[in-house]
Amino acid sequence: MRQNYKTYPTDYIEELKRKGKRKKARAFFEYWSDMEEGEHNSVRFYANSWEVSVSTAHAWIDEFNREIDLFLSGWQVRNRQHYTYAKNQAERQPNTSNTCKAQNQGVSPDSAEHQPNEVFNIYDDDKGAAAKRDRWFEDLYFIYRLNTKHAGKKEEAYREWELVKDRVGYENMKLAIMMYLHDPEVKRRFNFTNFLKNDVYLSYLPKRIKILIDGKWHVGTYDDESHIFKSGDGFEGYLDSETLIRKFSNKELEFVR
Repeated sequence: MRQNYKTYPTDYIEELKRKGKRKKARAFFEYWSDMEEGEHNSVRFYANSWEVSVSTAHAWIDEFNREIDLFLSGWQVRNRQHYTYAKNQAERQPNTSNTCKAQNQGVSPDSAEHQPNEVFNIYDDDKGAAAKRDRWFEDLYFIYRLNTKHAGKKEEAYREWELVKDRVGYENMKLAIMMYLHDPEVKRRFNFTNFLKNDVYLSYLPKRIKILIDGKWHVGTYDDESHIFKSGDGFEGYLDSETLIRKFSNKELEFVR
């Protein structure tokens, strides 16, 4: 019985397959496996293996490298979030031996014993009560701040998040943030507030959408290069960026996983 299994960035592989790039998807599997096994090969070796030109193999490897960075950085974020939460929770545990003493001295046990570990609280420089109560926003801001030096002011970003969160959702926004912050084509990045305010995230949201057309909702895939939307029920149509934003603003379009 086989006991060893591997984890792959399946979203990227499925996207390649949906676009009919199965050969490239198989190439990525080989590249990923070699990386895990520590089997290092040249660009020319991969060009021969994948039966493509050296220049194509070079471009594919560059893309694979970016996708792997994106995938692994996502796990790094999860690891740091998990560690921070666990550490803070440990620090918040009450010290029962001092509870009565604190009460007798007129000090609230909560203020005396439940303070978070300041080392792991990365938001101390910009305390916002409303934002701190929204754990989804906390995670998004954490990701943004972890991946760029210019996250911006937390409270300002939270006000913009309040305007879009019900239409976009936490998971979709998290994916958009990760894709944007690791996009090699972006030379100068917006802070989190302007990323939301200027609708930059729209270009990085999952391309599977739900759209209201003539009173009926259709769910399908959207190609942002050809601007063609194809639904599972057979509907197909052209959807330019202006229509995309207008539909989104009118709550007639949702991005889904």
